[in-house]
Amino acid sequence: MAIIRKIRSDSPFFGVLKKGDDLREINGNAVKDFLDYMFFSADMSDENGALSERPVSLTVIRKGRSLTFTETVFGGDLRLDFEDDLMDDQKVCHNKCVFCFIDQMPKNMRDTLYYKDDDFRLSLIYGNYITMTNLSDEDIDRIIRLRVSPLNISVHTTNPELRVKMMANPRAAKINENLSKIYEAGLEARCQIVLCKGINDGEELDRTMRDLKKLYPSVTSVSIVPVGLTKYREGLYPLESFEKEDAARVLKQINDFGDDCLEEIGTRLFYPADEFFLQSGTPIPDCDYYENFEQIENGVGMTACFDRDFREVMASTFSDKTLKAKLTLVTGVLIFDFISAVCEDIRDKFPNVSITVYPITNKFFGEKITVAGLVTGGDIIEQLKGKDLGDCLLIPGTMLKDGKVFLDDITLAELSRVLKIKVSNAGSRAEELVNTVISVSKRKKFLRR
Repeated sequence: MAIIRKIRSDSPFFGVLKKGDDLREINGNAVKDFLDYMFFSADMSDENGALSERPVSLTVIRKGRSLTFTETVFGGDLRLDFEDDLMDDQKVCHNKCVFCFIDQMPKNMRDTLYYKDDDFRLSLIYGNYITMTNLSDEDIDRIIRLRVSPLNISVHTTNPELRVKMMANPRAAKINENLSKIYEAGLEARCQIVLCKGINDGEELDRTMRDLKKLYPSVTSVSIVPVGLTKYREGLYPLESFEKEDAARVLKQINDFGDDCLEEIGTRLFYPADEFFLQSGTPIPDCDYYENFEQIENGVGMTACFDRDFREVMASTFSDKTLKAKLTLVTGVLIFDFISAVCEDIRDKFPNVSITVYPITNKFFGEKITVAGLVTGGDIIEQLKGKDLGDCLLIPGTMLKDGKVFLDDITLAELSRVLKIKVSNAGSRAEELVNTVISVSKRKKFLRR
């Protein structure tokens, strides 16, 4: 249901509609969800791209009565807020993927961490990846009719039989058919491959890359990320982690294919996750490698972007010998060397500020999980308790939900109380880290407990 939560003061329907009205139609077109709302309220600009003034009629249900209101609208934004952004029930995942991270979660965590969404509408809003296995032909037709683009699609493999095996869903075999429909409709797709050792790597990865390359420019980029394996895999499909040599091999395979794509079609198209570079000990490429960073939210190019931004921040930051503090920063095992080098550069700029970096081994999920974003408060407490942490403990923002809660529901306040140290969220960006170091150093005398 499209229940209106707020009519903004600059809405053409301000003073006309009421909070609690249930939007049913726009210009006679039924509103099923936010896609219909966006599509039917959008302004159809002229051939020169100029927006126009036009009448828009909204039909709502108010206290059981159907009411229609017509107002003159300029542009396509009606400036209405709804109780539910989706305006409909979410489509859930119908797969049982051999690599599913949620199936590898321990019990008794917050409920939202166990929810498996697979909704193409959320893909458009939030960038979630979808498998397309729960889409009917009518859903595909609607995606095309409403021009839902770009879509983020988890492909994993273009081998239909292998995809069915990996996802335990016979509808997974339709991936090539669905991608072809998107291609023929001129829509865009950003694709993802979760790479599993001995399953969809090697020759199967070559096959998938060849098939997806044929769909360019509809397929605008493909991220290739290693499977994450926790210690909670009892009864699940046997999978192996990529070791250092494996990561180097995969990296070469992807880069060789990407080099050919760059020469033939003008884009690399296929991008390995940062983990492959870090795990293999291969230097992180410069930012040009990632072109427009289209897959950065999927862990592709984050390190290069941070490094570039850090260099820019440091170039515009003056040295300051008056800053004095002893700080501690925690990070994940995978990124430890990189972050340590960053902190060395910060110390060069502020010679009286010391920063001790601790890599936190992931005991909660298992030691094969090495990324910073999955470090828990409990592991930090266990591994830092009793140590001299100086004046302040800095926590990367990637470890926190809403800036204050770890995955195991331990808060920054609890961490501070148990470790008896002031704790500060150092953010996720280079500028945030540097500014945090400066600000807590200036406040040093207030930090000690």
